Amino acid sequence: MLASVSPRCLIFAVILASVLVLLAALLLARVLSPAQPNAASRLVPDRRSHALSGNHAPTGGDAPKIEPLFFADVDPKTARRLNAAIPFAALGTDRSLPFRMNRDSAKFPRALDCLASAVLYEAGSDRAGQAAVAQVVLNRVRHPAYPHSVCAVVYQGSERATGCQFTFTCDGALARIPSPSAWQRARATALAFLTGETDPAVGMATHYHTDWVHPYWSATLDKIARVDTHLFFRWRGGWGRQHAFTSPLDDTEPFEPKLAFLSPAHRGPVTSQLATVNGTSGALGSAATTSVIDTISTREGDHFILVDAGGDGARLAMLGLGKCAGQVYCKVVGWDRTSQGFGSPQNPVIRTVAFLYVTDKRTGVEIVLWDCARFNRPSDAQCLSDANRRWITFKGDFSHAS
Repeated sequence: MLASVSPRCLIFAVILASVLVLLAALLLARVLSPAQPNAASRLVPDRRSHALSGNHAPTGGDAPKIEPLFFADVDPKTARRLNAAIPFAALGTDRSLPFRMNRDSAKFPRALDCLASAVLYEAGSDRAGQAAVAQVVLNRVRHPAYPHSVCAVVYQGSERATGCQFTFTCDGALARIPSPSAWQRARATALAFLTGETDPAVGMATHYHTDWVHPYWSATLDKIARVDTHLFFRWRGGWGRQHAFTSPLDDTEPFEPKLAFLSPAHRGPVTSQLATVNGTSGALGSAATTSVIDTISTREGDHFILVDAGGDGARLAMLGLGKCAGQVYCKVVGWDRTSQGFGSPQNPVIRTVAFLYVTDKRTGVEIVLWDCARFNRPSDAQCLSDANRRWITFKGDFSHAS
């Protein structure tokens, strides 16, 4: 016997069935055609599927493509909000292996000053910030996605007006000439990292940016560290693991013309310049004359030495006093040991002299001068400059120092 069904129940059943059919249709449509994320969510990635991969994670295929550095067009407050919305990924156990470059190699002086320029202009005088920047540069040198020399990494894209990899190389920052002491501290940091120091705080990071800008790439990488106002990132998956950072280094370091104002190592090989000038004639005769006095002619009482840059250089003054004790005329001239390709006792180039001590009892001269890009001196009057470099050629009479 069938129970009777009231009209009210029938209406309710129809409505319920209609609702269920509608929900099912909406669910199916969502599965087949996912909703597009809003602008903010496109900038902030879903991190759930990007846990740190194991060492077995394959890199696979070609290395990641390096894009020019462009920023989202947002104000600093919005950039900080977007950056804060990206959670930190696990730093993991991978650490960069020590990077060691032969200090006696011809490429070392150029690598040293390229790295010094990066840590100085990117991080200022903060040692922790400088260390983090140095680590990122050297991580890139070893990664297959980047050039394999220090200078090529630092100045990658610097020919562009915008979009260079390190912004100081194309935003006009190099027009600011650093103080000698700041440059020396930066070179000390660079030297430490080129001879084995590492910064475990940033792990395998290959990218960073300040927290008041928001690069488009930040949504595609793992954010792993913060150093002051800088956020550090690594490639996701196998490309961000230690086993991917094994590319061999190039045999040479390129000359970087943008750095020539600060680094003698980037002004080109002096010997080739001299050969070119000496091989010319006619209208360039005056230039050829200049090249003749570009190196120092020696006389009795001259001492040419190699010096180690760093500190205040006071010990060199004591060395000069010791070498010249009891002599009527004496001159001690030093060149940086790490830049011998550009001046040395065997190739005594005037413009790359790093230290000078001159004494002459007949004329009452006693001069001590340092290259203040290499030594931290308390007064500019103690620094070698275009105005006082003439003392390098002093020979005991003022005709050679005027």
